[in-house]
Parts: sequence; structure tokens; C-alpha cells
Amino acid sequence: MTPKERVLAALNHEEPDRIPIDMGNTISSVHVDGYKGLTRLLGFEESDIWSMDPVSRPSKPSEKVLEKFLVDTRYVYPSLVRIESNPPSEHIDIWGIKRRFTGYYYDLVHEGSPLKDVTDTEQVKAYRWPRADDMGFNIDEMVIQAESLSRQDYAIGLPYVFVGSFAHSMQLRGYQRFLTDLILRPKVAELILENVARVTVDAIKLYVRPIGKFLDFVFFGDDLGTQTAPIISPLLYRKYVKPRHKKIVDAFRYVTKAKIIIHSDGSIAPLLDDLVEAGIQGINPVQVTAKNMESDRLKERFGDKLIFWGGIDTQHVLPFGSPQDVRLEVRRRIDHLGPGGGYVLASVHNIQPGTPAENIVAMFEEAAVYGGSFYRRHTL
Repeated sequence: MTPKERVLAALNHEEPDRIPIDMGNTISSVHVDGYKGLTRLLGFEESDIWSMDPVSRPSKPSEKVLEKFLVDTRYVYPSLVRIESNPPSEHIDIWGIKRRFTGYYYDLVHEGSPLKDVTDTEQVKAYRWPRADDMGFNIDEMVIQAESLSRQDYAIGLPYVFVGSFAHSMQLRGYQRFLTDLILRPKVAELILENVARVTVDAIKLYVRPIGKFLDFVFFGDDLGTQTAPIISPLLYRKYVKPRHKKIVDAFRYVTKAKIIIHSDGSIAPLLDDLVEAGIQGINPVQVTAKNMESDRLKERFGDKLIFWGGIDTQHVLPFGSPQDVRLEVRRRIDHLGPGGGYVLASVHNIQPGTPAENIVAMFEEAAVYGGSFYRRHTL
């Protein structure tokens, strides 16, 4: 199979010739600091390193690295930033959220939530909500990228650049305040959720419509889980968040036939039926170390309903295990998630700074070798 055929088979719950491999999404890449060590080990040192997101700083892998690791996916990047050795101390995005550089990332600061002081819906309405074109993506450049990729044999994706509604609402309001609003000031919470979803829907229509016919899969992000449980109850999710997810899914469906994947960290198993009902077709990053997110159980319950994208542990095995531990981890996830298709192998979120480069190499090498023979063994 070509890489595109391989990924499309998996996305359609069919068994390809080998497990598809992903690298280069906003949430399945390598942090720029780890990427420097990786390219040194490979002998591919690069003078300029680019990132899709100045806040979390995942690297955009070079074509040389992607080819080395037999990566089956390529992305249309709405924007890229060159990583500087001395980044600015603060970052304020188009939503007005302020973050401070803490050594590896830009983290939200206490005073960084622009809606922290609102008390009623009128103040929420009065906020200067961003417009889709404030994102500043170059549509012409996105079309050029998409057309160029369409002449190659890779599956084409749109990385996680669009937010859902829930997690971003917490950042705008402040985590504790927003979670309190859901109970004590539900009209305030709902109006914030609705405005975030509206901006996302407008952005999808503006930026995805011109490239929709080229795309095989798209991501949007909305963190819903902690390490042990969803952040809110399924009841609150259904009442407040699910309708906004449905609007975002519908917007994607209007402009593209691509599969729709939600990025959410943490323990989200109690919400998976609702995500499916909202029209979501896959989950990323499949945080297997979170409670009730064991890969074999997920496959048993949702293998015919959801695409699983990720699965290789970045909390314990990749940073602290040996290369052999990493290889065993790759085999375990392939054994659990590979049967019947529906699995694209990638790291659970971005591979973090300090992760041994040898472990990153072991992950991709084992994915190609073990994943390359998995379906032949599986059908014997």
C-alpha cells in the first residue's frame, strides 16, 4: 500500500498492510528541545527548527526525519514559527490569554485569564471576542501546501489548531471560576462556551473550506480529562459541552469529508459514547496511563466506533524506560489496538524534553518492524 492507502484503510476500520505511523501533528510530535537531541543522534542537525504552536512548542519534523521513520502522514500547517534561543518572556494570544515562558512552554499565569472578573452575561457579551480572520492564517499558502501534498502518496491532515469549547473556556475564565460557573452561574458558563464554539466554527468555514477536498483527517482539541476521571460529569458534558462539539463537527462536515478526531488528554472513557453521538470519529492521544483508558479495554468497547490515534506512553516508558521497554510498549499497543484496523500509531501527546533520543528511535523502528508484520501474523 501507499502511505495514503494505508492510513485510509485504518481510518475506515480495515486492516492495512502495516500499522500506519504518525509524527508531526501539534500533539503527536517531539518538543523542540527533544527534537534537537533526536536530530543530533540521527546526524540530521538542522540550523532552523520550526514549531506549529509557539505555546507548547512541538517541532515540525523535517522531511528527512519523516522519511527516516516511514511516517505515513503529512500536514497542512496554517502557521509556523521559527524557534528562537531566547524566546519572549510572555505570550498573549488573540483571545487575550496571557502565558509566561517557564523554561519549556508558555504556561497560563494567574492573572492571564481575560474573563476572570466577569460577573454576568452582559460582561461576557461586551468582551472583544476574536474573529476568525484574527488567527491570521494565510489561506493561499494553505491551498498551495494542500495541492502540493495531493500530488504525493501521503495521507493529508490538518493538525490541532482549532479549539473545542470547554478547555478554552476554562482558560479564558480561570479553571476554578469556570467550573464553579457551571453550577452557580450556568448562563455565564454557557455564553462563554457558545462564543468559543462560534469563533471555532467561523474559523473552520474560513480556513478549512478551501482545502477540505484534499484532507483525509482533521483534528480539533478540547481537553476533558484528568489522570483519574473526566473534569466534569457526563451529565454536565451532555448539557453544556456536547451541543458545542456537535456544532464544530457539523462545521467540519460541511467543508470536508475528512475523518474528525478530537484531541483530549486524560481519563475520558465515561464520555466516549457521547463523543461518538456528537459525530466524533476518533480520539487522540489515547492516554493509556490514565484511569479506565487501558488500550485493550478501549478496543473491546469502542473498536468498531472510534479510531485510536496515539497510544505510546510519554509519561513513563518513553522518558524513563530503556529502548527495550519502548519496543515492548509499541508491541503491546499494536497488539491491543491494531486488529481490524482503526489504529494510527503515535506518541501520547508530544514527546517531552529529556526523553532519550535512543528511545524515540526505538519507538519508530519498532513501529515499522513489528507493525510491518503484525497483520500477516494476525491473519495466520
